[in-house]
Amino acid sequence: MKVDSEVTRLRAVTRAHYERYPFIEGGGRRVDLWRSRLADLLPDDLVRGARVLDVGASVGEVARSLSDRGAHTTCVDLTETATRRCRELHQAVDVVQGDALALPFRDASFDHSIAIGVLHHTADCARGLREMARVTRPGGSLVVLLYSRWTPYHALYFLTGPLRQHWTAESVNSLPRWLKEVLRFALYVHTGLRLDDELLKRMVADQVWTPRATFHTPREVERWGRSYGLQVVKRKRIPMYSNIFVFECAGVQ
Repeated sequence: MKVDSEVTRLRAVTRAHYERYPFIEGGGRRVDLWRSRLADLLPDDLVRGARVLDVGASVGEVARSLSDRGAHTTCVDLTETATRRCRELHQAVDVVQGDALALPFRDASFDHSIAIGVLHHTADCARGLREMARVTRPGGSLVVLLYSRWTPYHALYFLTGPLRQHWTAESVNSLPRWLKEVLRFALYVHTGLRLDDELLKRMVADQVWTPRATFHTPREVERWGRSYGLQVVKRKRIPMYSNIFVFECAGVQ
């Protein structure tokens, strides 16, 4: 009972945060970035004509990179802000507001599913992976990006804990111009995107002020996968930050 109430509390806090600070819109540059990153993880012959679910899709730019390659994509996000904007930007994509820990779809509804930088913000990362496995058909692929343990970003999130206790993401507005430029350059190196002040604040809100972020080793994630009928078939490292796992789904155990 206590566990369920904590999940409910974290869901509400996380939703409120991302309603106020939606994830950034990177436009065509971000679509191109994810087209390139996913090309060898979900090749064209798997994507073309496939039903693909994007969990925590935000405004749907990763999903757009797949629909441009012939996929029939469905986006699900926790917030009304993201789902409304996603519908405005990508009218050919199906958009649903829902929770990654209780996906509003039947078993085996999709050929493949993806979650890019999402599950580690939920109350139960492993449960989110299990939900993805449930809605993916046997033989399909799951592509999941998760924060890595023992990385510079892991250390940064730990060290900025006191900031989250005493300041809000709005404090980014008060930073001196030189520090904003340092942040802007660091994020450009990481994302390839040039962020204006509003997008900079939203990015920092996601990376530093997010209500929850968990960090995971490959061994831990592979163990979850095995218990859910998933086998890791590929892993791509994003240096100093995260891992992208590709699982083959044999059906939820």
